[in-house]
Amino acid sequence: MSDDRDQAGTDDNLDANNDEELLDNEEFFVVDLDEDADKATGDNTEDEDETDGVGSDDEGDILDEVDSDEEFHASTDAEDQGAVNFPVTTVETDDEPDANLVPDAVTTIEILNLLEIERPLAPPTQWPKPAIQPELSRVPRWFDGIRITAPLITLSLLMGSTFLMFVGIEPTPRWLLLFAAIIAILGTDGILRDAWPRPFRRVRDRADTTPYLFLPAMLAVTIPLLIEHNIRGYFVVTAALLGTVLFTAVLAAQVTSVRVAAPAYPLARFVATGGAYFVAFALISLSYVLELNLLPALITAMIIGTMLGIEIFREGQVDPSETLIFAAVTGLVLAEVRWTLYFIPVGGYLAGLTLLLAFFLVSGMLHSHLTRHLNRIVAAEYVVIAAAGIVLVALASQLGLA
Repeated sequence: MSDDRDQAGTDDNLDANNDEELLDNEEFFVVDLDEDADKATGDNTEDEDETDGVGSDDEGDILDEVDSDEEFHASTDAEDQGAVNFPVTTVETDDEPDANLVPDAVTTIEILNLLEIERPLAPPTQWPKPAIQPELSRVPRWFDGIRITAPLITLSLLMGSTFLMFVGIEPTPRWLLLFAAIIAILGTDGILRDAWPRPFRRVRDRADTTPYLFLPAMLAVTIPLLIEHNIRGYFVVTAALLGTVLFTAVLAAQVTSVRVAAPAYPLARFVATGGAYFVAFALISLSYVLELNLLPALITAMIIGTMLGIEIFREGQVDPSETLIFAAVTGLVLAEVRWTLYFIPVGGYLAGLTLLLAFFLVSGMLHSHLTRHLNRIVAAEYVVIAAAGIVLVALASQLGLA
């Protein structure tokens, strides 16, 4: 029994010695956090370093590796995020580092202030996106700026009623033509002053509405006369309605063309110029249909050329007297061409087309000169178009097409 007790005591002593050896070995792997904190603040003493024994040197090496990894990851994250490189508090070791490599401690308030100053803006993808309008709701640029007002619609309806009365009443009341012309002049003047109060109502440098009134007045006379001499039956109603649409388009073009900088200005001038050529062709052709004598025909051609010339030359107008002179020259040339055609066996709409080509050539050349666009190429274009038109008129006359 004594041997067994001695053997048990010996085993207990061996177990105790093994436990002490295990504890001594675990010192290499267990790191006291409180002791690390004391080392980080510099409060640890040399006596505590000596009590660590042999494991203190190895533990210092491990802490050096941990510190270097923490500094590397901190600097890498700061560079990747574009933030400020904040000072990183390191754990002190036996070897005292260089004072220049250890930054000053930064308080929490200072870090928050730096974050507030250096906080990056939200990426563009997080900004509120404007509402996208559907494509069908967008107005094309050419139609941007067209002025359609209530007075304009009212005048158009009144002119449409006048056209229907002229072509529908028998016998035709001729005074309706004079009434339509007066209403067109007064109505257009009021619409222009209502749509553009500044240029037409100011005290100084007041613009004049007179150049804008000739085309609507002449169109109000041309449409019913053209319907009366060319259309029969119930088609006159459809023709009168189409004439009302044409008058409305020309009137809107006149009102829109007041503002030269409007995106719809080129379209407005195109419609107005087309309306002027249409009126010139219709009225000059009607002078042949009505079989006017030479002197009244010459006066009619000169008046038509002058009034429509004012409409053409008001674009780029510098001096009203200059515009009036150019328009008078155009009317005079048109009268001379009409006098020449009196001795040529050409009549009706072919003669009206010939006079239209002459009006196109003269007014186009003078308008290009007025707007400083006249050169050899532009002049050649007008001459070629006019010459080609005259050749077609001659061929049509020889073939008896009109």
